[in-house]
Amino acid sequence: MNVLILDDEPPARRSLKHALADIGVTDVREAGSIEQAVKALTEQRPDVMFLDVELRGGKQGFDLLETLPAEGIPVIFVTAHPEHAVRAFETQAVDYLLKPVDQHRLKESLKRIGESSDAEEVRVFLKHETAMFRDGTRNVLLRVGDIHLLEAGDSYTKLVLADKSGPMVNGTLKSVLCRIDPEVFFQANRTQAMNLEYVTQVEDGESGLVAVLANGIRVELSRRQSSEFRRVKAI
Repeated sequence: MNVLILDDEPPARRSLKHALADIGVTDVREAGSIEQAVKALTEQRPDVMFLDVELRGGKQGFDLLETLPAEGIPVIFVTAHPEHAVRAFETQAVDYLLKPVDQHRLKESLKRIGESSDAEEVRVFLKHETAMFRDGTRNVLLRVGDIHLLEAGDSYTKLVLADKSGPMVNGTLKSVLCRIDPEVFFQANRTQAMNLEYVTQVEDGESGLVAVLANGIRVELSRRQSSEFRRVKAI
């Protein structure tokens, strides 16, 4: 795999280059400016570009995509600023990674590029990451770990936050669960999935367990999921 890294900070380029080498990617070229990146792209077309968002002189990695017809080259944005996620997805970026780059996330991003293009790709966001959800016609950015509970509707899912409010986002409960950290969220019943980190108390109910969340919401676990919860939590 031939990789091009655009980042104006040499330590950041070295760090990403070392992380790539650790997973077997050694054909890596570096660029410290958009001008250097343009030159590198004209000399050899990379299989994937890693673009830093914020560059010196008020420029951004997005500017490279407008400067050069780099159509068809997969792009992964690397940034310390999660608020750029919406624009990254609007440019059809394969992924965006937060600095410092997590090794597991890096491997996952490159795996998506290597898989068949006709396979459905699902980006899994970990609890410390900010994910973008669609609420009707607008985009909503939320840190996954801030979601206390997921509640299913007909064709939408409510993301319940600490104050019990939250957006109604497009998609079924199953489709939302596929996008967020499976180590954190536990499906309690057919219509609800809870963030295990906010479970403060577990009580016995009539047909199964009842979990009490930090925001006071009581979640009834089905009989089957009560058994699974006992197994997961060894209670």
